[in-house]
Amino acid sequence: MDVLLNLTIPPILFLFLPPTVVGNYTLPAPPLSDIAAITPTGEPLPTWVIEDRLYVLQNDLPAVAIYVPQYNNATGLYTITINAERAIVQAPPGITIEQINPTPKSVAINKTGIYLYLESPFTITYTKIKLAPTPTPTPPTTPPTMPTQTPTTPTTPMSTPAVSTPSVVEIVTVLAAVVVAVAAAVFFLSRRGRGDCSHLNEVDLRILKTVESAGGAIERSALQNSLNLPKTTIHRHLHKLAKYGFVRLVQEGPRQRVELLRKC
Repeated sequence: MDVLLNLTIPPILFLFLPPTVVGNYTLPAPPLSDIAAITPTGEPLPTWVIEDRLYVLQNDLPAVAIYVPQYNNATGLYTITINAERAIVQAPPGITIEQINPTPKSVAINKTGIYLYLESPFTITYTKIKLAPTPTPTPPTTPPTMPTQTPTTPTTPMSTPAVSTPSVVEIVTVLAAVVVAVAAAVFFLSRRGRGDCSHLNEVDLRILKTVESAGGAIERSALQNSLNLPKTTIHRHLHKLAKYGFVRLVQEGPRQRVELLRKC
């Protein structure tokens, strides 16, 4: 399970869950909010929290769980402890990291913020940058002039159009949606680039091994006979492997050929 901690106010924690039927995970930090889980396409998934365990009904799909973790806030300094073996911390513009222990394994910076890569449990303290207001220049004074008496007509005050200000909840919701999309793309695309097979189960690996043993390509019917699995199982796992770029399904008339693109 990969972890992304976004240092917003309040902080948001993202858990990237591998495919399984019912996920059973140890929470890296106690929750201060409800935990929502979604598939990569944005479909909500049922979740349950029992003590420090998170249960997600994933239906053999990868998922992303989102929640606000427990934190301390002393005079504007936010402190969070995350118990994870591998994590990424994102500090967006406007955030200053005061302290982190242990030292991150690597650091990356781009226009979206600072990214810290850690491979052990850690504690981080951060704060929001406080900008001093720009002084407004005082206009020069002019000597008073005697008013000229002119007929006055009653005037009606001009009405000022109401301006709708987004609430904090709306801002956090939009920010969370943006970060989820960016973070999910970064994690899943980086896995594809590295050939990471940690999110594949035993059936997926058997299919890849069989196609590889057949020289990198095999007819779907021959694959099913070799594995002795139901058609529905083969169908589900082949489309999952094709989705993540491990195989390509080539239709030739009534037959379908499975071609190997990446090994595990």
